Amino acid sequence: MVLTCHGMACATAKDSVAPPDTGSETLFVPVGDVTADLGPADSSPEAVGAADLAPASDLAPPLPDAPSPSDVGLLDVAVPDLGPPTPDVPPTFKDSYPITAAHPEGGIYDPTTHAFYVGSLGNGSVNRIEVGSGKETPVFLETAPGTWWTLGMDLDDERRRLWVCAMDDRSPKPRAGIAWVLDLNTHQRIATHPLESAAKDATCTDVALLKDGRAFVVDREAPNLYQVDLVTGPTLFATHPYLKGDVVGQNAAVVLPDESALLTITYLAPSLVRVDLADKSVTRVVIDGPFLDTSLLAGADGMVYANDSVYVVFTSKLVRVTPLDKSWSQASSKEVDLPTGMTDAVRTPEGLYLLNGQAIQFALKAKTDPFALVRFTGDL
Repeated sequence: MVLTCHGMACATAKDSVAPPDTGSETLFVPVGDVTADLGPADSSPEAVGAADLAPASDLAPPLPDAPSPSDVGLLDVAVPDLGPPTPDVPPTFKDSYPITAAHPEGGIYDPTTHAFYVGSLGNGSVNRIEVGSGKETPVFLETAPGTWWTLGMDLDDERRRLWVCAMDDRSPKPRAGIAWVLDLNTHQRIATHPLESAAKDATCTDVALLKDGRAFVVDREAPNLYQVDLVTGPTLFATHPYLKGDVVGQNAAVVLPDESALLTITYLAPSLVRVDLADKSVTRVVIDGPFLDTSLLAGADGMVYANDSVYVVFTSKLVRVTPLDKSWSQASSKEVDLPTGMTDAVRTPEGLYLLNGQAIQFALKAKTDPFALVRFTGDL
């Protein structure tokens, strides 16, 4: 979430640490089973010990000369029992992951290398967090002049690409939105697409991918949705008044699994909007249930698709929105309270993890608690 209160004196921008004690009973509650293909185990150089590199001659004595076929029968040849093949065992997930990156606004999980990626409103970096060890490593940092933020992101596992929404926020000008594409094998940036080629003064808060590798990017200031091709760059896909919030506009987006539509949320006032990917029509989803956070400057911040629903993160609430039919024209919702400061939810094979990026504290330059990704447990 990145918040600019026009006409107001504020501006809001869109690992083991326990959540703050709110004095209430358990706030983190488990989301149903969420499965993902974890891919091959990590084979990075640091995961290979010295014994793995030892020549075969150092590991076992030489075998004796084999007898000739005339000396033995088939039943005389002993076949060693090697047991079942070793499965690809993913690392154990921790309940929480401390994060040193300042104000991590958005995050994503990589099922192939078993790692989280998060951004930073503090310095515009991209940071990798290993699931098993919790080790955090900055893997990319913009060095071009500017006041850089890294916000929402999405991962193309098939092509090993990480798409990141970045902003140069040298307020009031230029408040430029850019789509970065990183190679996940090298963590090198392979594409930079300024959104201004699609619309003047375009900004950027989140990205959502199609199966063919194309991306959709939402604009927090203008009522626009952009489509970005890795080679040809961005174009304006749709524009509509429903895509512009009263105070702060779009802040997160997901593409539905059947790719019939994209869902996006406006931050303040909160609303859930459906964009049809075939005819580009834009409609508001009518929600029967809670979809609001009344705490200071709180709005609809992060969003993730899981369990045939979308989970929308407000500053101090998590709302599950479930469609009443395949069209997503109407939906029901229910909520649970969270510790304050949440900015995103990340889907993993072990359920959802919540990111406390504390974006409102960033906007107000207020004191922060330790940043972390924390497992959400319960049955919302």
